[in-house]
Amino acid sequence: MVKNIVVKNLSVGFPTKQGVVQAVDDVSVVFQEGKFTAIIGESGCGKSVLGQALMGMLPNYVVLQGSVLYGNLKASAEVFLQNKIYGRELGIVPQNPSASLNPTRKLKKQFDDLLEAHGVFDKDDSIKKHWLHFFALDDADRVLVSYPDELSGGMQQRFLCALAMSLEPKWILADEPTKGLDEETCSIVLENLLKIKELGSVSMVIITHDVKLARNVCDKTCVMYAGQMVEQGTDVFNTPVHPYTKSYMQALPENGFKPLWGRAPNLSDALQGCKFAPRCMFASEICRQAVPETKISPHGEVRCHHA
Repeated sequence: MVKNIVVKNLSVGFPTKQGVVQAVDDVSVVFQEGKFTAIIGESGCGKSVLGQALMGMLPNYVVLQGSVLYGNLKASAEVFLQNKIYGRELGIVPQNPSASLNPTRKLKKQFDDLLEAHGVFDKDDSIKKHWLHFFALDDADRVLVSYPDELSGGMQQRFLCALAMSLEPKWILADEPTKGLDEETCSIVLENLLKIKELGSVSMVIITHDVKLARNVCDKTCVMYAGQMVEQGTDVFNTPVHPYTKSYMQALPENGFKPLWGRAPNLSDALQGCKFAPRCMFASEICRQAVPETKISPHGEVRCHHA
């Protein structure tokens, strides 16, 4: 059975004293099994909240509309736990390796904690060593008896990838895997993700600001702005259609570092029409009054009145 992750008209709101803040606003997208898909956009656009929804990890107090389906299962912590989805089918490569590992426990213990929680007892360390070697941690014996702070940032990142792959999940969510990392460690992240892709057995959603990472690793890219999916497709970096995607590309160093004027709207702002209209040079009256519908574009879909 093909197990895509299908998002249909998903909205996620967080209750506050000022009202509900809409972090994800009417998003529909299909993450295809066997593909690597990037979700990009400015900070605060809703990428990580969408990622939590895909993994069934949203807190109980959110105001939720629409649905996320994994195969024929509705994505929620309760459903995924009951069906033993976590670990064996859905894995995570978290951001910030040093903050994701327990500093008081040796890495062997942390690896065994994960495996044994899923009924896997790796007494001879063969599973651990296989995946450590796969991610170029060749001195596996030394790594396993080390504490996290005895490894470099790049080695910690390799260890987290080995941890995520040890149960051979069908899907992995990588949440900002290069955030806050130096250039050398970012290169290691890119290398690791490409190695996972070459296996051909894993699908992945990568939430990132790193356009280089998304461009080099992913088959499809989804662009978010102010909680909405404004564009998605297989060639958005070379042939962007939405005005925001074009501006996002122009802001890259290789394109002249041209900043997008204005600021992204506060998610609590009640805006009519297109949320990008206040910053868009092509905006017309319909853009300020009516929410644009999603249209077919040459390489995917775009949400713009004038696309």
